[in-house]
Amino acid sequence: MEQIELAAQHRNGVGKEVVKKLRKGGLIPCILYGPASKEAVPLTIKASELSKALSTGAKGNVLVNLKIESDKKQARVVMFRGIQRDPLKRDIIHIDLYELLMDHKLVIDVPIHLTGKAQGVALGGIMQHEARTLKIECLPNQIPDKIDVDVTHLLIGQSVHIKDIVLQTGLKALGDPNITVALVAAPMAEVEAKTAEEAKAEIAKSFEVKEEEGKKAEGKEAAGKEEKKK
Repeated sequence: MEQIELAAQHRNGVGKEVVKKLRKGGLIPCILYGPASKEAVPLTIKASELSKALSTGAKGNVLVNLKIESDKKQARVVMFRGIQRDPLKRDIIHIDLYELLMDHKLVIDVPIHLTGKAQGVALGGIMQHEARTLKIECLPNQIPDKIDVDVTHLLIGQSVHIKDIVLQTGLKALGDPNITVALVAAPMAEVEAKTAEEAKAEIAKSFEVKEEEGKKAEGKEAAGKEEKKK
């Protein structure tokens, strides 16, 4: 997994006015917490450096060697756990940093990347990417940037599920194993034709039922007239 360097500074003071002033100065307020910390630590990170850190292919799923100025401890290994953005401008306004213990497993969502061209697509089928991420459990240094799923063998109507994914040693998939990751759907023209045929069949069946009911009614009426004559 990709690993980057990031510098942070201890933050003094809380409240809207304080964080507003920090943001104007190009600093993003952060909070550091995790199993190695007895209490949450308020920090700031330069907005420019934070943007670079989040521009990697792994986005927020990246290990960060966080060096806190004036901190006697060595660089801490952390991950981004919460990224708050301004609802209008979409600028980052706050970050949650989670400190990791390298010998403790964690649960994380990893992007699923489909590889290859499905045989069914070459025959006119439509590839549908259903599950975009996979929740896995592993050690911090085993986190993959993505999970590759080969779909080359899929024909029209076939699919790949979570249980079909072969993971590297040390990775464990969590959640429902029957969730569909990808499938090759039939072409729309074929689906529409099938739907039209089903509709015609339903109409024909309806007419048959009504005709049968009509015959039964006529039979009952005739039987009633015969009974009256007697």
